[in-house]
Amino acid sequence: MQKDELMQKPGRPLGLSLAIIISVVLFSLLPIAQAIFVLSLRQQFQSIEFLPGGGAIGGDLIVSDTNMIVPVINGLIFLVIAALAWRGKPSAIRFVFMAGVVYLTLVTILLTVASFMEPPSLEQGLDSGAQFMDSLLVGRVVMSVLVALYVIWYVNRGPARAFYRGYYLPDPAEQANAS
Repeated sequence: MQKDELMQKPGRPLGLSLAIIISVVLFSLLPIAQAIFVLSLRQQFQSIEFLPGGGAIGGDLIVSDTNMIVPVINGLIFLVIAALAWRGKPSAIRFVFMAGVVYLTLVTILLTVASFMEPPSLEQGLDSGAQFMDSLLVGRVVMSVLVALYVIWYVNRGPARAFYRGYYLPDPAEQANAS
């Protein structure tokens, strides 16, 4: 390998770009979109006081649901981490990015387990979509684990390490031949 090739800054590998984009979609954009959707639904139903059956709908727009607040705050923080990981600076962002993905996967698992543990409220009535929502939550946990495994695997590969390091390492075989 020539001296010029060693001095050249490595580009961002396609696999790393995919890892960052997929993790941003799953851990930042999806929770933020869910929060916007729930808030818009609450705003639509805020003006309705009573239903014909006697049930009351409405209330504040203050979000007090932990299953919605925690992922949105984490998603916004992760968006900043992912932007720095996309840029590749500072070089320690590689470890912060991996830790963030693992942390968000664990939070997703814990929030899903917590939602399964709490008994359904009879005040809200019986919901035929509860089983569907449970299967979506399990699917989200599976996707989170798969994305976390892919991110950890790819960020630790040589091309990604070279991108975050900012230079290529010399080939050991060529160093041995040169000496």
